[in-house]
Amino acid sequence: MEDFFSDGMPSSLQSPTKSRCDNQHRVQDSNEDLDSNHDTTNGRTALIASLDDSPDQKTSTKIDELEKRVQDRLEQINENRSRDQEMISSFQDKLTNEVSVLCQGVKEHMFTVYEENSQAMEAQLTELSQVLQNCTRLLAELQAVSQDLAALNAGLCQPED
Repeated sequence: MEDFFSDGMPSSLQSPTKSRCDNQHRVQDSNEDLDSNHDTTNGRTALIASLDDSPDQKTSTKIDELEKRVQDRLEQINENRSRDQEMISSFQDKLTNEVSVLCQGVKEHMFTVYEENSQAMEAQLTELSQVLQNCTRLLAELQAVSQDLAALNAGLCQPED
């Protein structure tokens, strides 16, 4: 099952344990090939030493590549985060601006309504003032008529001598 998933994957994404096992197996196969093909001890030792360095270098190279990919991905993530922060700040600025414009519109409408209401109230107050003036005039006339009636009543109530 592991081979099914790892066959199509790049070696840098495969399990490190599997890579190490494969590398050790390759070194053993290479060592056996060298043993059968070379008779000189010095030559065999030199070739074995060079093959032993090769898997470590490959592993080291793969580790370096993996570290570079991880570092690149972290940089990409940080750049995306910075872009996200800039986008949110821009959105916040635009939203704040739009809210300010909307509030200004509401204030202007509110002042327009205040002005309309003030004009209506002023007309009603003017009418009320006229009504109160009429009431005052009528009250004065009523008091004058009342006094005339009181005088007339007093004149009628006096005995004739």
